[in-house]
Amino acid sequence: MLYVAPDGNYGEAEYLVVVDDENFDEHFVGYLDECSDYLRPSYAKWFEDNQHDFEQGSLEWACSVCDEWFESEN
Repeated sequence: MLYVAPDGNYGEAEYLVVVDDENFDEHFVGYLDECSDYLRPSYAKWFEDNQHDFEQGSLEWACSVCDEWFESEN
């Protein structure tokens, strides 16, 4: 499979993850920024598949549920 984006980028789509932006908030983006490049697809897939209520963590955007996933992957 191949993806082609509106900006002209294209590439292998086998591991492409699409996240419904109606289901995320700033904590999704905060963790996405904290993930290394190779972990971003895994985190996005986990987040999309495991919707959860935000549970305040150590930072304003931090979530204790996502902290557990993040720590288990690092």
